Amino acid sequence: MPQSFENSSRDKIEDLHVLIVDDDDAFITLIHSMLRALGVTQVTRASNGAEAYQKLRSSQRVIDCIICDYNMDNGNGLQLLQAVRTGTVMPIRPDACFILLTASSDQDTVGNAAALDVSGYLVKPVTKDKVQASIKKARARVIKIDIPRYQRVMLSR
Repeated sequence: MPQSFENSSRDKIEDLHVLIVDDDDAFITLIHSMLRALGVTQVTRASNGAEAYQKLRSSQRVIDCIICDYNMDNGNGLQLLQAVRTGTVMPIRPDACFILLTASSDQDTVGNAAALDVSGYLVKPVTKDKVQASIKKARARVIKIDIPRYQRVMLSR
């Protein structure tokens, strides 16, 4: 019988290394505070997709979960998700937990995120309970990687 998220020592939320990506520093600080309140001690921050890409490549510890805003300059959330899913960001696994943070319900955004097998969504405004539920649900989702399909997803740059 598989262990639940709460009972698996490997998947305790406090043991996760989370990358938060958002171009609003106050919002990053808010999410970081919520994660700390949930017991998460390993948090890395990035202000855009390009910076997140570099932090993913250079992290000394595997990043278990990415919470990334969609709407940013210099690399939006879908561009980063596509880079992760196509395996171009080493050493992170293409099936890494990726939560898209958005206030948008734009059909193109949602459709592209689904085509790229986003692990979950976190809709603004956020609360600590929403963050926790989103991480649990996203970490439980199994992604079957399809790199050629991900490469065909056309994103606006």
